[in-house]
Amino acid sequence: MSKGKILSIEEYKAATDAPMRFQVAKRAFGSWARLSQMVTHKMRVENTPMQAKAKPAPKKAEKQVD
Repeated sequence: MSKGKILSIEEYKAATDAPMRFQVAKRAFGSWARLSQMVTHKMRVENTPMQAKAKPAPKKAEKQVD
């Protein structure tokens, strides 16, 4: 999600910050296409954007001195 897209097999293998090895992720879903399909569906159902953006901090109200 932090990459903003679903990575291809080559991109995932080349990533240094992958949470698990490619083969382990693929084995759990049967194929990379199935994994991609399930991630896409989950994001659509939860209406979650792929890119997790940080919200800006709320501005504090300034006190007026009379």
